Amino acid sequence: MKLETLLARGEAMNEELGREYYLTGAGLKADPEFQAIYGRYGELVSDEALAAARDSGSLALFEWVMDVRVGRLVAPLEEQQLVWEQDAEVSCNGDAVPYLRVPIELANSADRDYRSALDAARATAGAEALGGLRRERFEREREAIRSLDMGDYVQAVGELAGVDLDLLGKAAREFLERTAAMYEDSLARLVRQRMGIAVDDLVRADSAWLFRADRYDAAFPSDKLLDTAVGQMREMGLDATQEGRVRFDTEEREGKQPRAFCVPVRVPQEVYLVLRPRGGHADYRTFWHELGHAMHFACVSPELRFDARCLGDNSVTEAFAMLWDHVTLDPGWLVKYGSLERRAAAELAFELAVSELFLVRRYAAKLLYELELHRSDMRQIEHRYVELLTDATRFRYHEGDHLLDVDPGFYVARYLRAWQLEAALAHTLTEHHDSDWYRNPSVGVVWQDLAGRGQADPADKLAEDATGRPLTFDFVAGRLEQALA
Repeated sequence: MKLETLLARGEAMNEELGREYYLTGAGLKADPEFQAIYGRYGELVSDEALAAARDSGSLALFEWVMDVRVGRLVAPLEEQQLVWEQDAEVSCNGDAVPYLRVPIELANSADRDYRSALDAARATAGAEALGGLRRERFEREREAIRSLDMGDYVQAVGELAGVDLDLLGKAAREFLERTAAMYEDSLARLVRQRMGIAVDDLVRADSAWLFRADRYDAAFPSDKLLDTAVGQMREMGLDATQEGRVRFDTEEREGKQPRAFCVPVRVPQEVYLVLRPRGGHADYRTFWHELGHAMHFACVSPELRFDARCLGDNSVTEAFAMLWDHVTLDPGWLVKYGSLERRAAAELAFELAVSELFLVRRYAAKLLYELELHRSDMRQIEHRYVELLTDATRFRYHEGDHLLDVDPGFYVARYLRAWQLEAALAHTLTEHHDSDWYRNPSVGVVWQDLAGRGQADPADKLAEDATGRPLTFDFVAGRLEQALA
């Protein structure tokens, strides 16, 4: 297969898959057709396509062709999961709650007994209906990746991604050790204030409520979210919609996934941002995160080749998303855009910093768990999921989530590297443009230039080019130590 053919057909399939993902994920379509799409592009999973990608010298293209191979193998299972999630209900205390609405209920219910019962029912229902599907899905992926003869699954995925997963796991473990005492102290303080219980009594269902910060909801009304985002971007000299290329979908809708997402259907011409509102500051932070993704893809130079525009190291787009969402944690941002008094802003900023530390520690533990998971037969490992996630976060996790709480292809590594890149970028921007750089038009110029490069360069190279620093958790930990001092 000629490289030109691979690129043209690849971009066409990528567009169809993206549009299908948007429609089904947004609850606009009940019956996904991923298998049919893969069937129309069968030549992209051929040995000739793989050889063309390998010979192209583009690691991103080679990794993507393998992702296509895996995607075609697991599409029937992915479709079954999507259909079940859209139709399923969870029974709790005599009430039937749509499965996809459970996370919203957990975040908004002050009744701890109800939250615990609902989350337990969710975990049980998910494990019973999806556990086997998820195991088979990962087994199919493993088999496809191992066929490359690039070592075991962990080594092969790392080589395809250009990431030493074991080395990143070592850094994650060191981060957990460095921040353990700080997390224990700050979490205990917040739990006393918010819930009046001991840290040892926390369960997974408590996390969404603990970090919900609902008493500040009035400062972050849903009907002001879009205007606030557009206004802040305008202060940086940026158009949040990128001349209409970014389309917002923020309506409540049955069947809509609870997890917000961004879909670059055509880069840079057509990008969707999807949010299912829960209320309060969390919606603002989530929207800003997805806005970072959306504006990134909508800013990419149309002159770049398909693999540079649409593929590559997703740590980069995750870092841009985090750069935007992290400004909503800043006390100065909370005062200006949330109209909070300085004392209230400082109190909220503390809660948000604890939540941030919880998230990074959770993902660090997820990486350590997934390194073990993918070097096992996926059976009899539920206890390690509970041990590692509970030890890192102090919230008791459910064994039934040990396969549901895993994203394919070690995407957890992309998030962790994104935290490293984002913290380095934010540190550099603060050095050169002060702490309120998110209002500075000169930063908008810098950001637009970086975003225009797409993901042609991986996160480590972008960090060196933009900040002169390597990827490390030092800036992540240092910022949190300052916020929680």
